Amino acid sequence: MKTGKHLAMLAVCLVVLWGSRFGPYTCSTLPGFASETSSSWLVLAMHGLFLMLLLYMPVYDFISLLTYKLGWESSFDPLVVYEGEFSTQPISRKARRFLYVLDIAIVAFALLPLWTKAAYCA
Repeated sequence: MKTGKHLAMLAVCLVVLWGSRFGPYTCSTLPGFASETSSSWLVLAMHGLFLMLLLYMPVYDFISLLTYKLGWESSFDPLVVYEGEFSTQPISRKARRFLYVLDIAIVAFALLPLWTKAAYCA
């Protein structure tokens, strides 16, 4: 089922990228820091991949929780994130929740405007 969760995570991230065009803003109202107007494939790929990288953990864990709650899996199997490079101790649930909020905030307030400006306004 892990492959299915990875594919579902990728599908959710692609839907977020595609759905960003329907956001409640126009090209002129995007923040000033989203000044990237080049629409080269490299810029689009960079913004899209970085966005998916930040969404990876919260979306994967949400899909894992959803499959557990729907009874498709016998246990909740979130990603394991460690405290440091040489640590064998996973981060706490409180730190994990903070990372979820931080990741989603960065995506919503920084990366989606950059992606939208590069993809649809150039």
